[in-house]
Amino acid sequence: MPNNNKEGDILWVGRADQYRTVEELIKRSKPSSVYYTLLVLSSLIVTSGLLLQNTAIVIGGMLITPVLTPLLLVGLGLSIGEINTIRHSVFLSLKSFSIVLISAFILALLFGPPLGLINAGNSMRGALLYFVVAFAAGIAATFGWARKSIAEVLPGIAIAVSLIPPISLIGVGLSRFDFNIIQFNLILLFFNLIGILAGSIIAFSLLKFYKVQKKVAQETKAAEKEIKAKAKNKEAEKSNNLP
Repeated sequence: MPNNNKEGDILWVGRADQYRTVEELIKRSKPSSVYYTLLVLSSLIVTSGLLLQNTAIVIGGMLITPVLTPLLLVGLGLSIGEINTIRHSVFLSLKSFSIVLISAFILALLFGPPLGLINAGNSMRGALLYFVVAFAAGIAATFGWARKSIAEVLPGIAIAVSLIPPISLIGVGLSRFDFNIIQFNLILLFFNLIGILAGSIIAFSLLKFYKVQKKVAQETKAAEKEIKAKAKNKEAEKSNNLP
């Protein structure tokens, strides 16, 4: 009976669920071929939707993007003070944003700009409202990963969080030399990032993930070793293939 009462408490997460959350977030945040394939496909779909002015296509692209997991890992690292986790996740996030930006820029150059871009209020008010959405989504996403019973909320969160569209619009703006689009979407992206990080930090703190700090450090080191080993193997293969 006591256990059932605990499971009904939104702030209670068992040690096993904390371990599972850490393992899955780090696994999903590895720079693998799967991660980059989903990232490029998401970027192409979202940018195409923006150029076509089709909201449904944009939403479809947002559903498959993997960029939320490394950002949640940044939030986890900040909430427990794990520097390696922060460094690893920030590097992957920046690399991911660059790939999205380049993909959008190339696509916009090839197909030209639309007559009007999908934009939800080109104003500071709109940017602040996006911050509220991102803040709430950061909390909800953390709870969704930590509590398997409410994991069904994650697709909705992927739609709510506006990460790929502003980056894609920055790429489109660069292709047109439209600095108004670039400036507003940079602000929008900034507010979204701050909102997600703030929400996830608060949620991870409330869920007491500081108790599994050693587990986070171990999993991060294991992931880094795996990445380095793969890089060495690729270099060895290249050198072996040389005449």
